[in-house]
Amino acid sequence: MNVKKKGMGGFRSTCLVLLILSWAAVSHGAPAGRLYRYINGEGVVVIDDKIPPNYVAQGYDILSKTGQLLDTVAPSVPQNPVEKALRKKALAAREKEERFILISYSSIGEIQAAMARKLDQLDREVKGIKTNIEGSTKRIALEQQRAANYQRGGRQVPENVKETLFELEAEVIKSESLLELKQEEYEKTEERYLGYIDRYRQLKAQSETNKPE
Repeated sequence: MNVKKKGMGGFRSTCLVLLILSWAAVSHGAPAGRLYRYINGEGVVVIDDKIPPNYVAQGYDILSKTGQLLDTVAPSVPQNPVEKALRKKALAAREKEERFILISYSSIGEIQAAMARKLDQLDREVKGIKTNIEGSTKRIALEQQRAANYQRGGRQVPENVKETLFELEAEVIKSESLLELKQEEYEKTEERYLGYIDRYRQLKAQSETNKPE
């Protein structure tokens, strides 16, 4: 009886070791010419040459370097309806994006030109906001000097000066928040277009691979 238990324990230990090794192999990196497609914790489709171990159990696709589907590894644990719906939604969103890329652009040069135009527009907006902040800051300094002059003369600071200072300071705070948003939009826009370029290469390479000889 004890021998039987020992044998079962050894079997379980072996399975556990194999599972850990398989996770380590996946997280370390894909074989040459292979990529992995999986859904991350934010419900976004990710294509990379490795998978973090915590995403392995949910299942993933194995792709060629050109983006062609080679194999699909089913989830090793049951997925609840919410997880299935999120995965389906993420894959549908990626397919929609791929269709958009192929319909909107006929070359990598077109994507780069579109990216340059958009980033140039955002850059001008960022510079405009910075100019406004600089102008408001200078006006604040002037109004503060006016207020100080009144106080040095033993007089009350006029209400209109106080109101002007309040409005200018509020404008600076608002502009600084807008500046932060625009800078973040710039970074995300650049990242999105670079992703378009990478995916366009993969889609075109896949198209060439699938062409009949």
